[in-house]
Amino acid sequence: MATVNSAITRIVNLFLTLFAWGGAWAGVAALALVTAVLAMLIFRSTSNQRAIRRIKDLIISHLLEVALYRDDLRIVLRAQRAILWDNLRYLAHAMVPLVFMVIPVGLLLIQGELHYAHRPLRVGERAIVTVRLAAGRGDLEALAISAPAGLVVETPPLRIPALREVDWRVRAVKKGNWDLRFSIGGSELAKRVVVGWSTASIPTERVAGGAWRQLLRPGEPPLPGDGAIEAIRVSCPPAALRLFGWEMAWVWPWLILSLIFGYALKGPLRVQI
Repeated sequence: MATVNSAITRIVNLFLTLFAWGGAWAGVAALALVTAVLAMLIFRSTSNQRAIRRIKDLIISHLLEVALYRDDLRIVLRAQRAILWDNLRYLAHAMVPLVFMVIPVGLLLIQGELHYAHRPLRVGERAIVTVRLAAGRGDLEALAISAPAGLVVETPPLRIPALREVDWRVRAVKKGNWDLRFSIGGSELAKRVVVGWSTASIPTERVAGGAWRQLLRPGEPPLPGDGAIEAIRVSCPPAALRLFGWEMAWVWPWLILSLIFGYALKGPLRVQI
């Protein structure tokens, strides 16, 4: 899973670099366009396009039947029953491509979260760093932190035995990509912290564990599965897209633009939806 995450993240980083000139809006729009094209191609390839076209024609004909024979209750009820049945058949045909879309669209969603859900720390800004130990491994008292030149650890460790966690507050003092280092039991691990500029991705958490946890937290190599540390998290500030004075999470523009692009492309790509 680490290899898959690394490959996907590198490809997305390279792609989004092409749109860095337009800021987050350009990147989100580009990601939405890719999502729409991918969804349309999957829908076309995995659905029965002929059956969907035929069902849509039947629904239109039954709607016309209702309009033309609205004074005949028997015909209207029969047409409405047929419309309901045809809609159920359409949904059955549409479910197949939706199943195939889950994985690729889900991967794009995860990558969008990595790139646009958070922003780097600004110089002078503070963040909470949390380290969680694996159950039955390591000693909270033995866990130590060391900061590079761009970061300052402002507080002593706050140990929470019930949660197997240790917290520190750090402050950014210099722009750059910096590695906080954590040592325990003779081993040392790092967590990247970005200060002062926008980068290809802003990973907030580095985790160990199964493939599913790693899939949801791309951007950095996973922690050793047999190590004492289970997760390292940095409370990076949330990012927001601005539109006419409004602030919104990136996922809403991505979703809306994906739907708009998908509708616009269904004709050129010859997709019946």
